[in-house]
Amino acid sequence: MSSFSLKKAVCPVISVLFLFAACATPPETPSSELSGMGGTAEPADVRENALPGSGGTPLAVPERDRGDSKSLDGTVLRYLQGGSPESIRRAVERVNDDSRGMTDQNRVALAVAGEMIRILYPLEEVTWPMPSVPDSDPYMSIIKTARMGAYDYTAESGDFLSLVLPALVLFTSPSQEEFYDDAVTALLRAANMNKKSVLPLWFLGVIAGRRGNHAEAGRYFREAWELDDSCYPVGIAHARSLIRQGRGKDALGIARTLSDRYPSALDFVRLSADAAFALQDWDTADAYILEVLKAEPRNTEYLLLRARILVERREYLKANSLLDAFATTNRTNKNYLLLRARVAREWNRNPAAATSFLQEAVRLYPEDQEVLLSTAAIGYQTGVSINERSARDFVSMVLARDPENRRALALLLSDYIAASEWTSAVTTGERLVALDSSSASRELLVRSYLGAGQASRAISIARSLYREKSPTDTLTGLYLQALIATGDTATARAIIDERMPVASSALKSTLLYFESRMIDDPDRQLSVLRSSLLADPRNGDALFSMYQWYFDRGDYRKAQYYLKQVIALEPMNRRYGELLANLDELLAR
Repeated sequence: MSSFSLKKAVCPVISVLFLFAACATPPETPSSELSGMGGTAEPADVRENALPGSGGTPLAVPERDRGDSKSLDGTVLRYLQGGSPESIRRAVERVNDDSRGMTDQNRVALAVAGEMIRILYPLEEVTWPMPSVPDSDPYMSIIKTARMGAYDYTAESGDFLSLVLPALVLFTSPSQEEFYDDAVTALLRAANMNKKSVLPLWFLGVIAGRRGNHAEAGRYFREAWELDDSCYPVGIAHARSLIRQGRGKDALGIARTLSDRYPSALDFVRLSADAAFALQDWDTADAYILEVLKAEPRNTEYLLLRARILVERREYLKANSLLDAFATTNRTNKNYLLLRARVAREWNRNPAAATSFLQEAVRLYPEDQEVLLSTAAIGYQTGVSINERSARDFVSMVLARDPENRRALALLLSDYIAASEWTSAVTTGERLVALDSSSASRELLVRSYLGAGQASRAISIARSLYREKSPTDTLTGLYLQALIATGDTATARAIIDERMPVASSALKSTLLYFESRMIDDPDRQLSVLRSSLLADPRNGDALFSMYQWYFDRGDYRKAQYYLKQVIALEPMNRRYGELLANLDELLAR
């Protein structure tokens, strides 16, 4: 008999049962059990979609003396549709509390719940016996197809789970892609049918991410996480999206929350390490990375992260040892090549070796953004072209494909500042801050405004940065520069007087330099500049002021002496090179 004929045969029986049920007082459903799942009673569309689903083989109708099960079935279905571990567990609890016992409907519900936990939430345990359900059941048939690595195109599309369950293949066979368009259509329909389920949003985010649409994926993951934070895979995906957006602090908060919930799961230790690493909180990241390596000594990915931290700490000998160990298994890994280039440049002082590693990285990974930007960063330091491209060329290649890449914009902005291209610096700085309002980005914008002669725009940002937290020496100097540029020497002097008694040598040098900027008497100005250099002989601003002092008085030999020291600190600054060439001409006359 066809499914349609069978439905017609059952309809009279259901009508009779409905009449009996209408005469009785229905059992009360506690509102607390529906909290967060869409209301205190099941709407008609949920009751009509009760298991096993539209279009499937109807299950046996329970006897009248077993009570009306429509409310319970609707609630179980709603919890299953919710899709999070918490929601699925509540569905199982409702089934276990069913006075009718293990009906066919309840067996299907437990089986579907167990399969969803096993496929979607491997860190969770299936704590209930898995009943045997025929493969002919529509939901179990969809799940079986997904386990076989295929998308079930034959699934009915009349109810929520029939639209969502075929997408389980995203997790059972991640390499499959040909079904994405059909899955997106089905998932969008499902999302409109049930706006309280994490499943459609989560699965849409996975597809968007695998297609490279990271911004879209991030939006889906955020919405799903806000719906139900018991869905830990969504938390992982959301945190990784935040890391990609430069929001490592928020990502680390999520990682720690999940780690507290699953203390024995290494997944969240890795996530915490990655978030802290993105924050450049090297000490915190190192602790997590060491924990990962203790559990997985052969994890080469985190071995390289450890090497990177050692490079950032300038512990080059230890970093080199780790890179030597890594080289025994892989000499073409992009991170390995980039770290080798940095060690060669920063420790061995060997630009030729650094260039060689970068050339190999660019050859192997010609479109990789990290490779291009790391190559640009070292190119700016060395002034050497890589594969006949300048550092700015590499940055431009990244921005051509990703105009909102924050790291690329920051590198380009630093380049404009060093080249005194102030109009371009201001435009780029404003673009960067609109995307990333971090302190580092705003400091670069302040430098751009000051260089462009827009001190009134610089001062408000500099003041807010100075007041945010304990200011760094660099930020203190930037604020003093903005104050002096706007003529507020009273505030500048007050800050210098306040900070000088407890200042470190480096800060003392900075304070003395800016004090010299407010002195009119040339001899006294020279004396204060000399005091600044006694406190920190590598203070580039003070060295350049010494060059200017002697140049203005025609003492080109001493001016050359100080300018060469400035160039030693910033060898790639083209402006300084031009000034030195001019001095050489004057001395040659």
